[in-house]
Amino acid sequence: MFTLHQFQNLRAAQAFSDYLTALNIKNKIQHDDFYYQLLIEQSPLLPRAQAELELFLQNPNDPKYISVSWHTGTTNNDSDHLAYVHSNIISNFISHAGLITHSVFAFCVVIFTLTSLGFFNPIPSVFAFFTQQPFDYTQSWRFVTPAFLHFSLLHIVFNLLWWWQLGGIVEKQHGKQRILILFFFSAVAANLAQYYLVSPYFGGLSGVVYGLVGYCWLYGKLNKGSEVNLPNSYFIFLMAWLVFGFVDLLPVNVANYAHLLGLFAGLVLAAICSKIKI
Repeated sequence: MFTLHQFQNLRAAQAFSDYLTALNIKNKIQHDDFYYQLLIEQSPLLPRAQAELELFLQNPNDPKYISVSWHTGTTNNDSDHLAYVHSNIISNFISHAGLITHSVFAFCVVIFTLTSLGFFNPIPSVFAFFTQQPFDYTQSWRFVTPAFLHFSLLHIVFNLLWWWQLGGIVEKQHGKQRILILFFFSAVAANLAQYYLVSPYFGGLSGVVYGLVGYCWLYGKLNKGSEVNLPNSYFIFLMAWLVFGFVDLLPVNVANYAHLLGLFAGLVLAAICSKIKI
């Protein structure tokens, strides 16, 4: 099968798929983590399909595409579409990621909920980073646990969405051991950097998230065709977010050095894993 085009919108993909079917050009839609891919068999009709695609992209709202969908019976109204989304959201959430990804997600939510309800102050708490040296290595969990602390709804939503998306991909494709190594390696690197360069008063999963960003982006670049990858557009957006944090243009306070060192940790791990082919 040949990937004719990658759509970001399911309705557009379905409309063009129906149109090709009406032209007796066999095709199917396949959904990955970012796009709806329209696949077509390699055949003498391929040049015609490519020509039709150019016309469709120029005017996707042309009535002829909508009318074909109606005739094939695949056009759904908004309420039908929403009902489908709602009925599948839980199963999609579960199936996208594995045990480690979901466990970290759930633990962050529990800690944030308890914090919001006033059961404890995250800083200082048993999960916060060390406040003085020498470190008490009998409490070595503190090198990692600041990653579970979040201080606002925007903070935790941003982090958990990216953690679920990218962590789920890594765990599903590379296994539990890899996501655990990535989690601990980027968390410790990010937390130590923030401690030494700023202060011990910080928290959040964003250092790990940037570890995932670096890992997925570079691994995809070094291993063409890998399921573990990050499109350049997403990578550029997150790099811009990182820069905005350093120049203080974001609406919230962020642990900039944790982000930077987490990113570096992910890049290093991706390079190592690609080099030794694991």
